[in-house]
Amino acid sequence: MPRGALAAAVRDGRQRLTLLCAPAGYGKTVLLCESFAGGAAGENLLWLSCRGQVPGLAELCSKIALALGFPAATGPVQLLRLLGLPGRPLRLVLDDLAGDLCLELNNWFEQLLHLPECRVRLCVSCRQRPAWDLPSLLLRGDLLELGVAQLCMSHRDYEAVCCRIAADADEAQREDIWLRCGGWWGAACLLLAGNSQGRTLLRDYLQREVLVRLTDGERRVFHGLCHLPRFSAELCAQLWEAGAGALALGRLLHLQVFIQPLDAEEHWYRVQPLVASLLHDAIAPDELARLRLHACRLLSLAGQLHDAIDQALRARQPEVAATYMERLKPSWQLADRHLRRVLEWRRQLPGELLEGTPRLIYLSSLALLLSGRVGEAELSLAGLSRFLPAATAEHNRLLLAHWQALAGGIQAFRGELDGAERRCREALANLRDEPRDWLSHLLCQFTLGRVLQASGRVREAQTHWHAALEQARRQGCQDSEALLQGECLRGLMLAGELELAGLLLEDGLQGRAQAGLDWDPVLGRLMLTRADLLLAQGAVEDADLALRAALPHLRDCDAPFVLGSYLGLAEVAGRRGNLALAQAQVRRGERAMQCAGIDRHCYQPALALQQLKGLAQQRDWRGVLEAGGLLAGQYPVGGALSTLLSPTLSLEVQWLVAQAEHHLGRREQAAARLRVIVEHCGRSGFGQLRAEALRLRQQQEIEEEGADAGGYQEELTAREAAVLERLAEGLSNQEIADALFLSVNTVKYHAKNINAKLGTSRRTQAIAFAKARGLLA
Repeated sequence: MPRGALAAAVRDGRQRLTLLCAPAGYGKTVLLCESFAGGAAGENLLWLSCRGQVPGLAELCSKIALALGFPAATGPVQLLRLLGLPGRPLRLVLDDLAGDLCLELNNWFEQLLHLPECRVRLCVSCRQRPAWDLPSLLLRGDLLELGVAQLCMSHRDYEAVCCRIAADADEAQREDIWLRCGGWWGAACLLLAGNSQGRTLLRDYLQREVLVRLTDGERRVFHGLCHLPRFSAELCAQLWEAGAGALALGRLLHLQVFIQPLDAEEHWYRVQPLVASLLHDAIAPDELARLRLHACRLLSLAGQLHDAIDQALRARQPEVAATYMERLKPSWQLADRHLRRVLEWRRQLPGELLEGTPRLIYLSSLALLLSGRVGEAELSLAGLSRFLPAATAEHNRLLLAHWQALAGGIQAFRGELDGAERRCREALANLRDEPRDWLSHLLCQFTLGRVLQASGRVREAQTHWHAALEQARRQGCQDSEALLQGECLRGLMLAGELELAGLLLEDGLQGRAQAGLDWDPVLGRLMLTRADLLLAQGAVEDADLALRAALPHLRDCDAPFVLGSYLGLAEVAGRRGNLALAQAQVRRGERAMQCAGIDRHCYQPALALQQLKGLAQQRDWRGVLEAGGLLAGQYPVGGALSTLLSPTLSLEVQWLVAQAEHHLGRREQAAARLRVIVEHCGRSGFGQLRAEALRLRQQQEIEEEGADAGGYQEELTAREAAVLERLAEGLSNQEIADALFLSVNTVKYHAKNINAKLGTSRRTQAIAFAKARGLLA
């Protein structure tokens, strides 16, 4: 694959040193070949392939001297003197230079790079940065360094590679390989080209290109690290005897063998997940068991309880895992992949351990509830009754408050709004303002706000959100703040305050993005809110970009809100006229909800509403009227729905039916329905939907006034008259555009103006009216 911009930078660079430094498989040699395929303009080119070997100083100088026409016996000092003499510029390329150069070699290169007048430009590819004075070169403007960030494969590169070597691979397979490779050229190409043998080929490549360059001790440590979710120098020092692990880790980091930092401080690391999975069977079972048990204890001491739990379960120590679960922070489930993790632990732990303490029951019940598995959450929560009453009145009051918080959430998700509100208010009255109770506080606040919105008390809900946001900020819980802020923003959007919502949303996104997490469901939720806002403003293309940016953060996320991404993509496809894709996205969303085990009442009404919107986008008004009538009966205005659904869902159904009635000429029914929508939205504070309903009602009134006045309100322009003539001839929009040298969108615009001026709604009506008025022959 050509990389023209990078090749030009390498070829045309005037720096004394060009350094390509990245692990194996990032195309360093390929880029050098592309850069100098036609030689170096105005320069002599000398290419030495080092193959990762450490050359001796005399050997290297002899090769350079011979290639330049000097005697083979030219010594290092003499060669430096000769290279410092005026002459034709020389580009010296050292491909795959080893990192462990001897002191003599490093000193010689230092002298070469710091010659006051030198015609040599050095171009080096390597896997570890050489021990040269690179900062000084950088400050002088004499260093061009390309690392992993510059050399990695972009998504556009990847798509081109797929077309070239794996055109038959399906979209899911391509996406899976892209996510696992993370811009690693070698891995992506081998997995794509190798088909079923791709993993075997990649493993062989690692053996030849990476593992063979390690010592036995380094290989042993590296194979062990492949089984750890995270590690640090301190942890490695204790996992292997006599501090050998820490020394080996330092070497492995220097050698760039696919070890990635997990934090900005580079304290915690992991082996690149694809590499780790390929080398999982390279360690003896007894050594692996020892490693996991030891790592489990050390990770727990380091405060990494979730990773310690994973290691305990893999080491077949469920009692230890349950003990660590007891110590998790209350808000831990809100971020990263932790919700799915708790569900996985729940699957692995025996039932007697899961129900062994109130805290484990709470943790399990909350995970099920947040995942939309409401029935299972209720069954799990029932186990808490075994611990009531508690030993003291204070403990009894607190345990009951936590139960009420979860029970209120369950009722809200089922649409039992009155009971949910009562339970949450009772729980808040008894919960303490302490960290251990904060998650129940948040759950009650989240539930109450949604209940208030669903009950048509949007302004009261906003007041509630603001109070909850203040509390989250004072607690310093950024995940809670972001979730509550998302609810505030949706409330503003329902109220029609789109501009304010947009400004506050950008603040929230910027603050969340600063965390720099590769995978952040909370950020994904905010991005979905941005997409909804953009769709409300009619910015379809921007909404599509926002949805696609959210997808990486929502992948493998087991929660009902993920449905919003599928419905958003369906809406985008429908507005673009791609009705088949819109339908496919709805089906994909339904499958995702079913596979996650989410209760049907939490998502089915939203799917039905999107299907109805699809009919409206097709302008199948009879279909909208028929399907909408059924849905209006199932979800009547004022009826109870899950708080996971939009509080305007039943009104949106009525709105779509009103549009169908309007277009089918049932003006009185449409007007009556619009009055109900406007009145209900006005009482509830749903300003956005109210404004849309009012616009349609005003349009009806204008059309009715136009009909009373004879219809014809305004003279047609010459261009509109020309379009009308061709409409009467039966030409399509494309044919009219070709005849008048216009775009199709311009023809549609003129047709819309014609209907507005003639007081008609369809092209046949406009033609008939124009003929009756003598506007057409």
